[in-house]
Amino acid sequence: MSAPAPAKANRLAYIDNVRIFLSMLVVAHHAGQPYGSEGWWLFQSPLRNEWIGLFFGVNEAFFMGLFFLMAGFFHPGSVDRKGPARFVLDRLWRFGVPIAVMVLGVTPIFIYYHAVFFKHLVFSSYWEFYSGVYLGIAPAPAVWTGPAGPNLEFVHLWFIENLFIYGCVYALYRALAGSRDTAPTARPTEPISAATAWKSLLALVLWLSVSTYLIRIWKSVDDWKVLLGFWEIEFAHLPQYVTMFTLGIVAARRNWFSRFPACVGWVWLWIGAACVALFLATGLGLDIPFWKGGLSWEATIRAVWESLLCVGFSVGLLTLTRERLPGQTPLMKVLSDNSFAVYIFHVPVVTLLQYWLAGSSLGPVESFLLVTALGIAITFPLAHYVLRRLPLLSRAL
Repeated sequence: MSAPAPAKANRLAYIDNVRIFLSMLVVAHHAGQPYGSEGWWLFQSPLRNEWIGLFFGVNEAFFMGLFFLMAGFFHPGSVDRKGPARFVLDRLWRFGVPIAVMVLGVTPIFIYYHAVFFKHLVFSSYWEFYSGVYLGIAPAPAVWTGPAGPNLEFVHLWFIENLFIYGCVYALYRALAGSRDTAPTARPTEPISAATAWKSLLALVLWLSVSTYLIRIWKSVDDWKVLLGFWEIEFAHLPQYVTMFTLGIVAARRNWFSRFPACVGWVWLWIGAACVALFLATGLGLDIPFWKGGLSWEATIRAVWESLLCVGFSVGLLTLTRERLPGQTPLMKVLSDNSFAVYIFHVPVVTLLQYWLAGSSLGPVESFLLVTALGIAITFPLAHYVLRRLPLLSRAL
C-alpha cells in the first residue's frame, strides 16, 4: 500500500478527500438524469427507474450544501493572503474561463442536438441556432417556438456561478470590515464539548427546517429561475446553501472542523444514514408524503428530513475522513487536485456516453451504473492529462 503523501500546509487533506467523494457523486447524479428524472436534461431517454429518482432526492438534500460548506471554509484564508480585490480577480479568472469555455463553446453544441433529436427542429445550420437562439444576437429561426434569445445554459455550472457571487459578497464584507476582520494570530484549539456541539447542531437543524419550509411556500423544489438574465438560482435550497457557506467561513476562523468532537460526528453520520434509509423505504411502499413545497404540514416533513440529512452527512462525512482518512495516498492527491476540473467538464463526457448507450438493450439501472463508472474512469484522466495542461485552462483549473 502506498504511504500517505503529506498534505499541503495550507489545506486539510481530509476535506479534500470529501471533495473526491462529492465529485464522483456529482458525476453519478448527472449520469442518472435521463433514467430517473422527468426534468430536462441534455439527453432524453424513455427508460425510467424509481430508485434512481430516489437517489436524486438523497443527493439534492445534502451534497451541494456540503460543497458550499467546504468552499466557505477556504474563503477566509484566501482573502487573508490576497486581499479582497485580488481575490475577486483571481476567482473571476478561475471560474470565468472554464465557464466561458463550457457555456459559450461546449454546451451549445449539446443544446443544438437536443433541439434536433428531441424537439425535432430543423435548422439551416448550427450557426443559425447558435446566433439566433442561444446567443440571441440574430433573429430567431422560423422553426424556433421557444423564448427569444439569449438562451444561455449553465446546466451544472450554476454552483460555480453562485459560489462566485457568494465569494464577491464575502470579499466586499472583508473590504468594508478592514482590520476588524483579520486572520487570528492563533486559532482556538481546545476541543468543543459534546453538549455544545449537540445544542449547536440541533439549533442548525431547526433554523434550516423553518427557513426551508417558509421559502418553499413560495418556490418549491426544482423551480429554477434566472435573475438578471444570467444568475440561475433555485430558491427552495437557498437557505441551506447560504447558511452552509456562511458556517464554513465561521468554521475556518474558529477552527471548528478540527475541534469538533468525533463522538458527536459519528452519531450524526448515523442520523444521516437513517434519513437515507427512511427516504428509500418509500420505494418499498412506505407511505410518507415528502412534499416539495406549498403551505401544508406535509411540506414540513421534507424540510425537516433534508435538514437532518444535510447536517448529518456534512458533520458525519467530515468526521469520517478526519478520523479515518486524515492523509492522502498519491492517487488520492491526484484525484483531489482534479476534482474541480472534473466538476466543470464531466457533463459532456456523461452526455456522450448516454447517447452512445441509446441504442443498447440495457435497462435504466444498468445504463446508469455503466455511465457512472465510465464517466468517472474517463473524466479524471481527461482532466489530469489533457484539460489541466492546456494553456488557457492550466491556470484556472
